[in-house]
Amino acid sequence: MPTPHRVIMNAAAPLFLSMSAGVIAQLVGTSLLGHQATVQLAAFALVGAVLTPVTAAVSGDLRGMAPFVAACRDRPAEALPILKDARWLSLVLGVIGAGVMLGVPLIARVGGVSREVTAEFGAVPPLFALQVLLAAAGGGANGVLIALGRSRLVLWSSLSSTAVQVTLLLLLVPRMGIHGTAIALLASTALAVTVSNVLLLRLPGLAGESPWPGRPRPREIWRMAKVGLPMSATVVI
Repeated sequence: MPTPHRVIMNAAAPLFLSMSAGVIAQLVGTSLLGHQATVQLAAFALVGAVLTPVTAAVSGDLRGMAPFVAACRDRPAEALPILKDARWLSLVLGVIGAGVMLGVPLIARVGGVSREVTAEFGAVPPLFALQVLLAAAGGGANGVLIALGRSRLVLWSSLSSTAVQVTLLLLLVPRMGIHGTAIALLASTALAVTVSNVLLLRLPGLAGESPWPGRPRPREIWRMAKVGLPMSATVVI
């Protein structure tokens, strides 16, 4: 029988590697933009300052389903409806977050950001808004895998999406600047969502099921909200 320390390490190590991969991609994007122009780096930093809490709100809400999913560890098929309920809630936050991302130029003007910086935004806020919606609609699969004790599977989505993001950053940023970073992030999010959901549906009892939100169940969604929303607020803070 494995010791508690071994169980914790087996669960934590893949998550640590997954988070480290994301940090590496961010460093690559920032360094490449730094070689482009200071004004582009400033624009990216401003948009990123808004994107970070928005993303944290969505991801924090999805983490709220973990206690409910963990109770289904021996019954993976029962975890999928819980994920769908969580996604309905995250979609609400995602729509709000996407609206905030679209309002980045207005936020910048109100904050007194120079026109030289705001002129670099272009299509970046809409691209990031789309990324937030995609993460809200298809996210949470990795959280389910972790709660079900399949932490190692998380590495497949995180490492593959990071590899795609870094590759696209190297190819696009020198030519497209800040827009290249937005496209790279959107593409990596799409891949991460796809891979994590495919891996989830390979678990016993889930083959052939749809991972996308179906008909909403208000009572279950409200029960999820009582856990997910406070956790979302905590992560943002």
